[in-house]
Amino acid sequence: MKKLAITPMGQLLLQSFDWFDESLLASLKEQGWPKLSRSQSMLMAYLGEGGIRISELARRLGISRQATQKSVKELERLKLLKTDIDPTNASARTVVLTNQGKEIVAVALRSFSEIEKQLSIRIGNGNVASMRRILEKDWGVPIVVKKK
Repeated sequence: MKKLAITPMGQLLLQSFDWFDESLLASLKEQGWPKLSRSQSMLMAYLGEGGIRISELARRLGISRQATQKSVKELERLKLLKTDIDPTNASARTVVLTNQGKEIVAVALRSFSEIEKQLSIRIGNGNVASMRRILEKDWGVPIVVKKK
């Protein structure tokens, strides 16, 4: 396999995401919150105010319902979320944040703000502002590269 002369942008984006997530998880732990795994952090990122069905959460995470249910149970033990019967379908369950879960999300958002400020100091305000502008743009539908 031929070695690439430059690192692919997708790999750089993933590395940057990993850096942000590691910064967030370390910040939450530093502030006295339970240690969360990357998969738990990702799951928490998809929870909105109204809750979400476990099946939809699994779809968004790209993992099985069983794996999603396992992560949900772990976060229930930490009292960060709970499951309820879906009011529109009695056979489905929805995942909702507990009050403690809402609190950790608020702390996470404040931490992201501080992480971004510190990143601005490290790499420059203009670079962070440019990065934000680019990431906020509508990139359109996903691109599919056809087989040659």
